[in-house]
Amino acid sequence: MKTRCLIYFVCLIAILGLPALAFGASSDVAVMSSSGAVAVNGNGTPATTALFKGDKVVTADGAVVTISSPGSTVLIPSNSQMVFNGGVLDLTAGTASISTTKGMAAHTDKYTVAPATSGTAKFEVKKTGSSVLIHASRGVLNVSGAGKTFTLAEGTTVTLDSGTGTANAASHSAAAPGLYGAQSSTSFFNLEGALSDPSESDIPWCSHVALCHIPPSISGYHPCRCRRPL
Repeated sequence: MKTRCLIYFVCLIAILGLPALAFGASSDVAVMSSSGAVAVNGNGTPATTALFKGDKVVTADGAVVTISSPGSTVLIPSNSQMVFNGGVLDLTAGTASISTTKGMAAHTDKYTVAPATSGTAKFEVKKTGSSVLIHASRGVLNVSGAGKTFTLAEGTTVTLDSGTGTANAASHSAAAPGLYGAQSSTSFFNLEGALSDPSESDIPWCSHVALCHIPPSISGYHPCRCRRPL
């Protein structure tokens, strides 16, 4: 126990005083800043501490956590649980907002969410029971689960249900009802069929023409449609 405390103390000093040296070679260590009641591996934590690969973080009601690692920043609000695994954040309950230029991914339930191109994206993931909500705030995402992969366009939200295998996809619209706009239902593993007949599909149009020039995922799944030239 004394040895682990000493390691935490030495790494914290290194991180606070020499961030370039502390972070230069590995993404398995991060700085965590917190407000409110936050536990790391079941123990209370100071407002600023070092976070290591495998550490479990739990935020109580009213608490908030910011995790900073090389090229990535993670915001964890109250009533959330996650495990920091370096380049992958394992969200077991609650919400995580990730901004990354180094390809940080999020894993929750059976789904993995990661930047689709250049390792850069900003996205939010919320897990409630068997429901997983994913919103691509900036950049395009790859979402994979059960051997299937599809891309999520910038500005688009999808709600997945691991129990039923369904998804609700929507483009963000400030004027539309709901968290990120009105949602239409489609099967998580049946998006390819909708692409083959876009005239009868509920899948939204791609929000920007540039998204139509991004190479599709190897599975052919994509939750937004490109307009065909006349």
